[in-house]
Amino acid sequence: MSHYVHGRSGAVYGRQRRSIPWRAFASGAVDTVRTWMRRRRQRQELIDFMAINHRAASDMGVTDNDARDWAERPFWRP
Repeated sequence: MSHYVHGRSGAVYGRQRRSIPWRAFASGAVDTVRTWMRRRRQRQELIDFMAINHRAASDMGVTDNDARDWAERPFWRP
């Protein structure tokens, strides 16, 4: 239901909805940052573990170079 107020048409009840669902956007942003932090922590743990145990990569079934390449990737890359 709409009515005319001061030469403009508008809805009688409620406000107009915003085009961006801010709560969903903020929740997604927080989830993304948490994922990035988890990746960074896991990759740092892998580097530290490989520094202590030089056979760690072979125990995991990968080569040293593959493990180092994966561990040194930027946190935003899966």
